[in-house]
Amino acid sequence: MIAAFLCLAGAGPCEAGPPAETSGKESTAAADDPAPATGSDPASWLDRDIVVTARRGEALVEPETELDEERIATYGAFSIRELIGNLAPLIGGRDKPPALLVNGQRVGDTSMIEGFPPEALNRLAILPPEAAARYGYPAEQRVVNIVLKPHFASWTTGSTLTQPTSGGRDGETLSVNRVAIDGSAYWSTGARLGRESRLLRSQRFPEFDDEDRYKSLFPSTHNLDVNAGITHPVGDFSGSLSLNAGASASRGLLGQDESRVLQERQDSRSVGVSAGLSGSVGDFRTNIAASYGRSWSKNLFGKKAPLRVDRSSSRNENWSVQLNVDKMVATLPAGPLTSNFAIGGSRNTSFSRRSDGYADTLQRDQLTTQMSLAIPITSRRMSFLAALGDISVDLTGGMDMASREKRSVRYSAGLSWSPIEALDLRGSTSFSEMVPSVSLLNAPRVETTARLYDYARQETTELIWISGGNPDLRRGSRHMLSLRASLRPFGSQLVTLTTYYQREVARGGITSFPQLTPATERVFAGRIVRDTEGRLVSIDARPIPIERDLTSQLSSGVTLFFAGKAKAPVGAVPKARIWDNGQITMSLTHNWQLRSELLIAPGLPVLDRLGGNGGQSNHTLGLQVNAGWPGLGGSLAGNWQSAVRVRDAARPDGQGDFLYPATAQFNFGLFVEPGRLLQASGKKSWLSKLRLTFDVQNLFDTYRRVRLADGSVPAGYRRHEIDPLGRTIQIGVQKQF
Repeated sequence: MIAAFLCLAGAGPCEAGPPAETSGKESTAAADDPAPATGSDPASWLDRDIVVTARRGEALVEPETELDEERIATYGAFSIRELIGNLAPLIGGRDKPPALLVNGQRVGDTSMIEGFPPEALNRLAILPPEAAARYGYPAEQRVVNIVLKPHFASWTTGSTLTQPTSGGRDGETLSVNRVAIDGSAYWSTGARLGRESRLLRSQRFPEFDDEDRYKSLFPSTHNLDVNAGITHPVGDFSGSLSLNAGASASRGLLGQDESRVLQERQDSRSVGVSAGLSGSVGDFRTNIAASYGRSWSKNLFGKKAPLRVDRSSSRNENWSVQLNVDKMVATLPAGPLTSNFAIGGSRNTSFSRRSDGYADTLQRDQLTTQMSLAIPITSRRMSFLAALGDISVDLTGGMDMASREKRSVRYSAGLSWSPIEALDLRGSTSFSEMVPSVSLLNAPRVETTARLYDYARQETTELIWISGGNPDLRRGSRHMLSLRASLRPFGSQLVTLTTYYQREVARGGITSFPQLTPATERVFAGRIVRDTEGRLVSIDARPIPIERDLTSQLSSGVTLFFAGKAKAPVGAVPKARIWDNGQITMSLTHNWQLRSELLIAPGLPVLDRLGGNGGQSNHTLGLQVNAGWPGLGGSLAGNWQSAVRVRDAARPDGQGDFLYPATAQFNFGLFVEPGRLLQASGKKSWLSKLRLTFDVQNLFDTYRRVRLADGSVPAGYRRHEIDPLGRTIQIGVQKQF
């Protein structure tokens, strides 16, 4: 009965066959030995030693979720980087990209691996939160282990065409990539070229004047990226080397002054090189990584009254090296006590210059250290206090020393408890002192145009948006508490229920410029400039120092996984069913913002971002559905936000409030591989390994509508003033050779 249920749920085989790869950390080498011959002495076979070995590429921590080749294929991604993005609802991590392990090992630069096609993967494992401390990453950062196939080689070319259904703009990309894997050695090289055309105001608004022909809603952009890398055994170690370079440019129009068209231009270039060496030194697992990066940028911004052109440029250079050492310290009754030590150094130099004669250079040297321990307390597998389940503790502490700054410390502690195999509980707390980075302090002042709604005048206006570094930023601290529960009631990935609570308090430090509201303008009056008629002229949106920032949220989600792998009995005629050999993954998440309050300085009012001062929604829902069969698949992603009210404190009767009704937006994707659909013919053709994709962003062409208290639509909130781009369609072609 149990086997039949697992078969229908896709969690187990439906007929006898070779043993499948185990889902845990251990397997037995006895499976590779021949079975005893008929008539042999069973005792002689039973007396053989059973050697416990780990699967190839297994991480040090058992996975929370694991995707095999078939499940990876259902996402229809062009690259591992795109695949990781599609898996964001399963990975979590507060919108922070996860750290990547390759074949269970920490590596230096993963950008080369991220460009590999997903077909190069044997499996992908999402590790539990405690894996961050185990591998020496910051507390609560999620970790993903990607296991490459032992042998793989391909040329991959791809191209996409993107265009909004309202027209006016188009974008194209062209990429080529070469990947080769041979055991522990692999290399790749690739290039990507992209462009997007300019979208003018005259292409969106039915009523426009001549100047709208010279004002762009979106600039034209061009970019080029190239990379190459190799990983190869070096004696008993594995060495890696990677190179990358990139260039980008954007061109926007700001209007016309007499016979001259005003422009804004941004150009940037970058180069980077990284090298790494990993392997075992006695009982120590070591990894050392070094990198060098250099970037240049130039900006131009044309202005009226008086007519002039502002220019700025910057140059940044960064050196870094980091050593990571992992060792089993002792064997406890519940398992091994392991430690991880990391030490790294960096030098960052930033130079910026403006056309008004201002120039500045800032250099910072920094030393970073971190020590972590993973301590097993009880264990079912080791039969030590098994009645309590699996309990483990992870502790992390570190210290940073930067030039011209006081030393800063950080620490975290986490407790993981699995009272039964289907339930995982975790609680953690962390504290860190933060120092503003060189780029936050000394990034060049950049002026661009922005379209914002002016609540005071009830109109949409174009203004100068100032970004860059702020030398007045100061250090701060952050304390975070998180609680997490995960339940798999059927003991497999069929159903996963998760609940997550997080409370974060930042004291001092920095935050980004908040959404412009009447309350925001009162607090940041010195950063918002108006002309003599009260029209918005500019906003200084550079990062701001704060006194306190408090947020708390409660998230919950459910993930369902169905797989149809049933096979007809030997000799029976198989019945074609649409769910056979198909897989469906569906995840639904709910996020409830409990508190979100910002205090800029003592004596100033607290900005309640949920209470009408910040335009934040209390509730959001996220939906992602992926369905795939060999050669065919589709996806649907949706996001819903609850209604928001932005209050006008000058009118306590509420007649000046702005109401944002609840809104939802959906994205749809479809891919087809003709060669796999037609492979039953047994003939190979140019359709082999060809993938066609069709993606729609903002499927129903929705946007965040706005209403006044009397139900009318305020000026400046027409369809294309809020979201000029609207629904976009992308068609892609990818071919492997």
